[in-house]
Amino acid sequence: MKRKILIISQNFYPELGSAANRMKKIFEQLNQRGFSPIVLTTEPSYPNKTLFKNRAYFDSESLNALEGTQIHRIRMKFDKQHPNLCYRLLYYLELMIKVKAYLKQKIAFDNIYVTSPNIFLAWATLFFKTDRKAKYFLEIRDLWPDSFLGVGALQLKWTFPLLKFLEKKMYQSADEIVVNNPYFEQHIKAMIGETSSFIYLPNAFTKDEVQVQQKRPYFSVIYSGNLGYAQNVEQLIDIARQLNQAHIHFTVMIYGVHAHQFRQVVKNEGLSYVHLIPPMKRTPCLKMISEHHVSLSILKPTGVFMNVMPGKVMDSICCGTPVVCNLGAPVDQLIQQYGVGYAKAHASTEDIIAYIKQLKNDHETLTQTISHTVKLRDEALMWERNIEKLIARLRGN
Repeated sequence: MKRKILIISQNFYPELGSAANRMKKIFEQLNQRGFSPIVLTTEPSYPNKTLFKNRAYFDSESLNALEGTQIHRIRMKFDKQHPNLCYRLLYYLELMIKVKAYLKQKIAFDNIYVTSPNIFLAWATLFFKTDRKAKYFLEIRDLWPDSFLGVGALQLKWTFPLLKFLEKKMYQSADEIVVNNPYFEQHIKAMIGETSSFIYLPNAFTKDEVQVQQKRPYFSVIYSGNLGYAQNVEQLIDIARQLNQAHIHFTVMIYGVHAHQFRQVVKNEGLSYVHLIPPMKRTPCLKMISEHHVSLSILKPTGVFMNVMPGKVMDSICCGTPVVCNLGAPVDQLIQQYGVGYAKAHASTEDIIAYIKQLKNDHETLTQTISHTVKLRDEALMWERNIEKLIARLRGN
């Protein structure tokens, strides 16, 4: 009998975004190998609750059949998207208490896998552990509280030292630390030394997600996903204007707090080469990305964001679409090493437009870059192979 695994994650199927998809894939891979994992999550709310009212996004019959048995959803009274910061804080405190209450039930797990963000899930799981016999895995997809400061959402001048202390204790309380970004391992080791064991598990594709799509007959660029606090909306608007001026088709499929601002600029200025489309489910979204020649990832030019590895970068590579972004290490190292696009920390709009035009005007370079993305995906970014690194570390395996 395979050992029991509990996965604790705020983001999960059927939510949009790379975090929910990542946890869905880990759950499915473990389930297919006979581990029968349990996932503890919340009711779907990303990017907003309204999107899931008609259940159109609940499109997996196999996962729907596991609701209530292997998929347990916490019902929340408070709203994490409430405009009042105090209400949002109450949401996270409520979630922390309810996760702790679940862990206190007399259910024994051999392995407990908790994800951060949000940080409160990790604190509830790793501080004052209720099950001392379990092996605890902590997955880090973002550096908190650093990233919270990076978006400029809140000033934490007086509480920052305490939060950094709790961040360090969180890392020290885990038996294994899973990262989707090599830079996170460096950051954590700088805080706690070489004592912890790490697993690098990048975002990836499964075999059924690989789509062989013909590129559009006209050269086209795409930006898809969240346009929120971490993204540089002003630079994306500037890029849109210059692509429009160069008569380069630009597909934009966005949601998030700055999505309305971007759409208004496109409409008010009559940017006819910028095509706005609504968010899609994952499968048609990947198909859309696969049809384009370039995919953009544009973040705020702050230190913490220059070192992230966005899910859309990995998705685009796996779709066979070259990536252009304004990011530093480790993304720029990955892109340069494998020749799958262009990356430069704090890249200007002019840098980005120049590279896009280069690909547009040099068919041989474009074809070669596309072939490099396929090679990288097949060699290093497939879940069926990468999940073995996690399985090898599970207790009792």
